[in-house]
Amino acid sequence: MSDTKPTPASGEGQKARVTHEAACHCGDVKFTVTLDDPFPQQKVNKCNCTICTQNGYVLVYPPRRDVIFTQGYENLGTYKFNTKLKTHKFCKNCGTSILIDFNGTPPARPEPDKDFLAINVRNFTDIDMEALEYTYFDGRKLIARVDQ
Repeated sequence: MSDTKPTPASGEGQKARVTHEAACHCGDVKFTVTLDDPFPQQKVNKCNCTICTQNGYVLVYPPRRDVIFTQGYENLGTYKFNTKLKTHKFCKNCGTSILIDFNGTPPARPEPDKDFLAINVRNFTDIDMEALEYTYFDGRKLIARVDQ
């Protein structure tokens, strides 16, 4: 992992896809994420719901096939709350929030497709958080805390 610059992932004539290396804080979990657009064209989502706020999530939503775990997938712990439909994954060693898996989402709900993952861009090794373009979601109105 000597070069942490984004790597183009497409041939000529195709959209400029970019692959980012990512890891948890302790390095036990490593993965790559390929996005259709480079930053800042690739928008990232900030949600104010309690879990996103407490976990520090700043999310992009790539297709599941574009997220490749290169080390430590077995070191991911899981957490579900409220409706228990979405699985939050984190490093069992350092606690870093890695992703949200929408696999349990009912098909009738207007949620991201089950073929997508919500990836926390704070784990990208090449990220400049100040240079990102954000969208905002008012999740606090939709998602209750565990104790409510």
